[in-house]
This record gives sequence, C-alpha cells and structure tokens, in this order.
Amino acid sequence: MIRKRLASIDDRAIHRLVVEQLVPFSRLYDTGSSVTFSEIRKRLNQNKTFVTAKGLKQPFGFITMIRKSRVLFIDMLAIDSREQGRGWGHELMKVAEEYGKSERCLTAELFVDESNPKAIRFYLGKGYEIQSFIPELSCYKMSKKLRS
Repeated sequence: MIRKRLASIDDRAIHRLVVEQLVPFSRLYDTGSSVTFSEIRKRLNQNKTFVTAKGLKQPFGFITMIRKSRVLFIDMLAIDSREQGRGWGHELMKVAEEYGKSERCLTAELFVDESNPKAIRFYLGKGYEIQSFIPELSCYKMSKKLRS
C-alpha cells in the first residue's frame, strides 16, 4: 500500500532507510558521519512524501519530492533491501510522476550518485536521461519529460 507520510509513524523508519540505503552511496558524508534525524525531518517537512507500508505500520520504502516552478524534483527514494525487486520503487515513481502532472510540472528531475549503478539503471529504465554530471557532488543529474 502507498500512502501519504504520517510524521509521527514514519519519520524514524524513513531516517533509517536514508542511513542504510542512500548515505552509503553519497560522497557528501564520510564514513564516520551520517545525516541526523532532524536534518531528514526538515527535508520531509518541506517536501511531499509518500511511503510504502502495510497499513499504518512503519514504512519499508518512501519517495519525497518538491515542485519548483514547472519542475518536479525527486529528492529521495529508498526501499528496504528486503523489499527491493518487488516493484515498490516503480510504484512510488508512478505516484511521484502523477503528482507532478497534477501540479502541472513539465519535467521531473533528480540526482543520482555515480557510485550507485543500480539506481542509475533503475531511472534509465523509467525513461530518465542523464543531463549532466556534477563533479562536486559526484552525481548525475537526470530528467524526464512529464508533458510535451
């Protein structure tokens, strides 16, 4: 089931997913440090977030995004390793893109770490194209048209 984020139920699990699934690929954080719970909560409060969960239980996946003018920026997507390969990432991307279309966004954009080839293949398979490489972030900027 995909539902909107409920901060009191979801934020601790989302933080865990960020630390386990996203931080290991990011060059912005060295191995001795990580993102804090308050940093993640601040980002989530600024964004629109959907989670995958069994009812009101803690989520095992999430996507968070923000509309900037006519662009949907996908900030983070993560699925618990035990649930990967079951289509949850695909479903969350569909929800995000539908949200973007409902907000009249023309394109969706995201950054993906160069050290995460699995994620790069995932987004390429969803129709995203690499637009540029940002050396200071060690990330690719990818985008996809949502409307012509």
